[in-house]
Amino acid sequence: MLQSTLLSSQVIKQAENFSSNKQKQFVACRYLLAQLLNRHLDIVSLPNIKIAENSRPQFEKSHLPDFNISHSGDFIAVAISSEGRVGLDIEFDRPRKNILTIAKQFFSEQENIWLNKQINILSAFWQLWTLRESALKLYAKGVWQMKELEIMMPAQKASAKFATEFYLYHQKLEHIYLSVCCGKPIYTIVID
Repeated sequence: MLQSTLLSSQVIKQAENFSSNKQKQFVACRYLLAQLLNRHLDIVSLPNIKIAENSRPQFEKSHLPDFNISHSGDFIAVAISSEGRVGLDIEFDRPRKNILTIAKQFFSEQENIWLNKQINILSAFWQLWTLRESALKLYAKGVWQMKELEIMMPAQKASAKFATEFYLYHQKLEHIYLSVCCGKPIYTIVID
């Protein structure tokens, strides 16, 4: 495995504990995070990461930006935020069986009404799913808390029992659905 000046030997050593595919994904995510920090914030190498409450990774030093990582298939995405916490979710555009059953189980009544009015129900499903996942990841909540969250479509506003501040962004990039959620207004999105 190649060592980068952006990644410490500790990160490379951590990766060795994983299977081959997980190892590649782990290093790729950490390398992309290090690149973003270097390019946008002039941070020379990846700072130490700790696992905080609810298993949410964060930098050990609290003055550093928040980050979130997502992967789907062979795709990875990393978001950093110097203005508060960030949640990120991506999903590869793929068929999904029983989407209406899943939607009824996890989505609100209003979301299901919106979903069933869409021309491309699968695309609308992935949009809602990634928006919801990014909001859950922002507040370090689990999928079992998905029923406590509601996305008001098409405005892409959210409300939940566990938080009051949601600022959402969604975009489809070729074969990937990408959603970002922040606890503060999103003024700039840079997609590298």
